[in-house]
Amino acid sequence: MKANGGLVLVYRPQGQRYNLQYKSTCKCSGRVCVCVCVFCWRWISHEWAGVLHRIEGHLDGLHYQHILQNVMVPSVQMLYPDGLIHLQQDHSSIHDSRVVQEWLSQQENIELIDWPPRAPDMNPMENMWGEVKRTMLETRPVLLPRNSNELWTLVSDMWDEVASSTRYIRSLIESMRQRMK
Repeated sequence: MKANGGLVLVYRPQGQRYNLQYKSTCKCSGRVCVCVCVFCWRWISHEWAGVLHRIEGHLDGLHYQHILQNVMVPSVQMLYPDGLIHLQQDHSSIHDSRVVQEWLSQQENIELIDWPPRAPDMNPMENMWGEVKRTMLETRPVLLPRNSNELWTLVSDMWDEVASSTRYIRSLIESMRQRMK
C-alpha cells in the first residue's frame, strides 16, 4: 500500500523481515552517489576576496591558529602590508579555544571585531559563500565531482570567479552598517 511520499508499507509477521515473500524489488538507474565534502577557510575584505584554504583532516584550535598565522596573516599582509587586520569570527568553540585566544592576544596587528553570538545572518561571508554555491549550480559541469579533489577544484574555480567581482564584495562589506542595525 502506498503512503504519503511514495513509501510502500509492508505488513509482515514479526521476524520475517528478510523473507523473500515480504520483499519487493525496484528498478534502479545504476547510478552511484558518492558523498564528497570539502572543508575550507576563507576571508574577504572591502577590496578583495582572499585565499581559499583547504582544510585537511579535523579542524581544532591548534589547526585554526596555524591557519590564522600561516595563511590569513601573510595573505592579508600582501594586500595591506602596513594595515591593521580587523578579524571577525563567530563564536565557534574553535575560535574561542584557549590556543587561538592566546595567540590572538599576542598579535598587535590583529583587532577582533566584537560579534554577537548566534548571528550567522549578519556575516557577509555567508552571502559570499551563497554566491559561490549559486555560481556553481549555474555553471557546474555535466559530470558532478566524483571525489574530494574534483570538488575542491570546482569550489576553488567558483570562488575565484565570484572573487573577481570586487563590486559584489564591496556591496557585502558596505552592507555591514545596515546588518548591524
